Amino acid sequence: MQTHSKRKSSAWWDWETSKPSLPKRSSGSSKLINNYIPPILAILAYFTFIWYLYPIKDLVSVWIFKFVELLQITKVLKLSLLTDKRLYDYTALAIFLYVGFAFFLDLFRFLNKNLFQNLSWDGEALIFSRWGLLGKITVRWNPNQTGLQILHKGGWVRKILGLEKILFKVNVSGAEESTLAESPFFSSKKNGQFLSSIFKNV
Repeated sequence: MQTHSKRKSSAWWDWETSKPSLPKRSSGSSKLINNYIPPILAILAYFTFIWYLYPIKDLVSVWIFKFVELLQITKVLKLSLLTDKRLYDYTALAIFLYVGFAFFLDLFRFLNKNLFQNLSWDGEALIFSRWGLLGKITVRWNPNQTGLQILHKGGWVRKILGLEKILFKVNVSGAEESTLAESPFFSSKKNGQFLSSIFKNV
């Protein structure tokens, strides 16, 4: 019979057996207390960036016009459209919208991982839930199942800033590891009971 192993030099905990090693949990649920400060700071940083980026579009419009003049495109093509200031204003606006939308997608992915999802206990099962554009997605699994590895991203810097994370990875039939779930940012000081339920033997 395979035995439960623990690596002291690493933050990985690998359950090799399919038999539960955790004691029976009482009825009820325990929820991971998320750290909402990073998502809030990310939102503020994004809108601050947009606020200061928008006035720059006028300067970008001037630069584009000077670049076109430098290449002497207006003299070669002799089109009145190329001397119209509105063309360069709209071009600068399009660049601004493109950059703003690209950063918005990054912000959305960040919030999707750290604001719109939760990790909780329900009896002996872990529940990972996430809100998306089409509704709520819920995944339930036993933390002691075969092939499951748990990575705790800790360290004193993460603990001080409340930037700790838990990653659940699975390895199916020797294939590459895939991330089953990733917790939002949290602080171990506020989640001692929740973490002890996962790393009971650590």
